[in-house]
Amino acid sequence: MSEIIIECMRRLNQSLGYVEQAVNKLTTEEIWFRPKSKMNAIGNLCLHIAGSEYQHLVSGIGNKPIERDRPNEFLTRGGYSSQELLQYMLKVREESRSVVGNLTKADLEREVTISFPEGAGMENYTWSIQKIMIGAAEHYSYHTGQIVYASKLLQKEDDHLLNNWKHYF
Repeated sequence: MSEIIIECMRRLNQSLGYVEQAVNKLTTEEIWFRPKSKMNAIGNLCLHIAGSEYQHLVSGIGNKPIERDRPNEFLTRGGYSSQELLQYMLKVREESRSVVGNLTKADLEREVTISFPEGAGMENYTWSIQKIMIGAAEHYSYHTGQIVYASKLLQKEDDHLLNNWKHYF
């Protein structure tokens, strides 16, 4: 397997681990809390990164049918517990692993079109698999940071959420 694929999957797994740590410290109400009406809740971000991962890795690279309702990822106001969100995210990750585990170094240059359903508010685009992998890892990491930060704000204790990330000012 290519070093790019290995590193992107390592980072995706690391980010998912951080999300698990963050979400497991919160109640269902906290997961769906929106500080402002136009801001996303942690639950929305979890649905969004799982949906994006599925669309790019499983559907785009793996050529599986798209099963994503992108607008609903942001419109949802609850209905999932932390465990249900994590189970969904882990299921998507397993599907992603099965797709990228079969890729070769030569596959990285192959171009794939990422298609969005009508009404998703996004335009289709064509990227190399390498670029899709890097973009997926970066996108997941970006939103993971938001989830961890919001979780720190919401947690009742003043503990470090991620024991290996201690920043002092």
